[in-house]
Amino acid sequence: MADASAAAVAKEIRRRRQSIGKAKLHKLLYYVQGYHLAWEGAPAFEDDIEAWERGPVVADLWHAEKHGVQVRDETLPVSVHNIVTNVLCRLGNMTGAELIAATHREDPWVHATDGGRRIANQVISHQSLTKFFSIESPETRRLREALDLVRDDSPFVPDPPGAIDALIAKYQRR
Repeated sequence: MADASAAAVAKEIRRRRQSIGKAKLHKLLYYVQGYHLAWEGAPAFEDDIEAWERGPVVADLWHAEKHGVQVRDETLPVSVHNIVTNVLCRLGNMTGAELIAATHREDPWVHATDGGRRIANQVISHQSLTKFFSIESPETRRLREALDLVRDDSPFVPDPPGAIDALIAKYQRR
């Protein structure tokens, strides 16, 4: 079961990026859905994502907005909110054209469209998204391995009361 509606996720993305275009919005929704499936084991929203000529699109949302359907107010669950934040931090500065190009190279769109040879608004399956977004990047693997080498799993011991304030005061005087 999904944690939110695609319209609510889109509304949150638009709140944070007010001048976002439709193409960019739908690509970011694709990334939110993919990462939520991979990291949380459940969809962020139930709406299907389809493989259109210009990349992944949440078709029901696209058509609803075309016909002026209003979005009801909805609070996003923390997991969806966190993934929206992650996606916007990592991909939010890319243009719509860059996101279209990126999604056209990724397995979910490639497999749904037979490498771009057969584009008929096919649904991109949750299974395809989960498989693709669960792949650990080489950069992430290197970071994890480096952390494993230095991690000692000793218990966390907080600083004594006032220690951080003293440290801040010391460096503010310089």
